[in-house]
Amino acid sequence: MSKPRPDLSVIPIREAQPILSAWIRPRIPLKLIHTHEKISDADLLALAILRYLHKMPYFSRWWHFLKVEVRFVLPSLTQAHVRLKRLLPVLETLLNEVETLDFALIDSEPIPVCRFKRAKHCKFPQASFGFTTQGMIYGFKLHAWALPNGRIVRYLIRPAHEHDLNAGEQMNADWPTYGGPKIIGDKAYVGGGYITPPKTNARYPDLRWRDEYHAARKAIESAFSSVAGRGLRWGQVKTIWSLRLKVALVLIAYNLRFQNFGPVNP
Repeated sequence: MSKPRPDLSVIPIREAQPILSAWIRPRIPLKLIHTHEKISDADLLALAILRYLHKMPYFSRWWHFLKVEVRFVLPSLTQAHVRLKRLLPVLETLLNEVETLDFALIDSEPIPVCRFKRAKHCKFPQASFGFTTQGMIYGFKLHAWALPNGRIVRYLIRPAHEHDLNAGEQMNADWPTYGGPKIIGDKAYVGGGYITPPKTNARYPDLRWRDEYHAARKAIESAFSSVAGRGLRWGQVKTIWSLRLKVALVLIAYNLRFQNFGPVNP
């Protein structure tokens, strides 16, 4: 009799890696495997994602752990970084796959790139000062759409100073291809065509708002809380591509909870 696959974060890495690789392999482009490459692209991505399932803050320590403790035969740390950089567009495409939606929840989450007191000495490309729900930061914001169950289906990284409405407008560029879903936002999105809660001093409150949307909005807030716990602000990144890679891997690791890998035989 078959039974559901266990959580990939609690089974041994040697068992979790092939399961995750099998899910990734048909979703990435095929390429010539050179003799000097010790693992495939799918295996490399699976191990990079598992790092965030096991909450390992630094990639160098994770790679050393896999080589020494788990005894994987792996490429060098430098080669792994180069290959992951090449695969970044593939990861971002996986997270922004078009699908027909009825409802979506929109919100933003701050991604500081350094401590605020050191921001004047931090020269991170495209980063900026911006005000968030956590106060002033220096860095970026993660803008995302999530389903009522919490799965993130679309995202965008923008400088911290950019208003949520501006970033939301960029995300809405492909709104028709997603089936024209109703998008529920908080009060920061008032005036952008979203379904938003009425402000206390609103002259013309949004008549589409329903009380049950308050509970629905908790789904994306919980999603961001889980994403932050998986490592959204861990470690130190120094380039925009490394930030994009970290965000993509963290979001995929989070979304795995909604993925059905199929049954396993005892």
